[in-house]
Amino acid sequence: MTADILNSISESGGVVRQDLLGRDLTTLCVGGLLPVVVTVPSIEVAQKVFTILHSSGQKARVIGNGSNLLLPDLGFDSWVIRLSGDLKGTQKIGESTFLVSAGASLMSLSRDLSSAGFSGLEFAGGIPATIGGAIFMNAGAHGGEICEITKRVTVISPDGEVVVLDSKELPWRYRYSGLPFGSLVVAAEFELVPGDKERILEKRNECLAERKKRQPLALPSCGSVFKNPTPEQSAGSVLENAGMKGFSIGGAVVSELHANWIVNPGRNATARDVRGVMAECQRRAKEMAGVDLIPEVQIW
Repeated sequence: MTADILNSISESGGVVRQDLLGRDLTTLCVGGLLPVVVTVPSIEVAQKVFTILHSSGQKARVIGNGSNLLLPDLGFDSWVIRLSGDLKGTQKIGESTFLVSAGASLMSLSRDLSSAGFSGLEFAGGIPATIGGAIFMNAGAHGGEICEITKRVTVISPDGEVVVLDSKELPWRYRYSGLPFGSLVVAAEFELVPGDKERILEKRNECLAERKKRQPLALPSCGSVFKNPTPEQSAGSVLENAGMKGFSIGGAVVSELHANWIVNPGRNATARDVRGVMAECQRRAKEMAGVDLIPEVQIW
């Protein structure tokens, strides 16, 4: 990470910060030192930054809200990209179509558009993700998924090319979009359904109430740790039946409220602690239920 590259990125409009702690950028509050974090305020600046890094043979990774991410204790030497400024806005471009920047909050978007009488995002009221992360992971809850309302996705490829993809081009599946690793989602076009505002808000409130009842939202976590084995069988039920609630290693604890959530109540867990708890969850699920649990959380 030479001074020349840092200067070029700064001159392009990217805001460079050095030696940030990963635990300050994730909802699980775990992670070591990140040598360089670059914040980009627009698509144009993001494209310039990616082009500079690609031409210099540098690798970059993207962090949104850090809500589905486990960073390593020792950090890593890749560049980290974050979004700000114009990359957090929402624009109505049709009767019920919205162009949303990737840095926007999914929870806020769900609240605002539901309150305006547009249906389709009620399920997302309690998901603490950015739009970019939600698209990349095909976020979902309460029977809904982000792919169901997505018409187009604009990304910047690792070499700096801006590409607009029709949703039909992507191989969507459960918690998977098919977008290439290392690409940066910068915007998404959503098609919602106009409806009765009171009913839409009622449905959203029901989703939120269910989430608050069943999930430890007040504690540092990365949300659901493992994917559900099948639509009929949840990872949480498998782990609860395996007796995992309350299991801990170091500061990482399987939630007493939801067995598919690992929490960091003392904010002192390490990535090693979390990985150890995950490994034991997988071992017991396999031993007691014959189920291979696949992580949903992204592990860097």
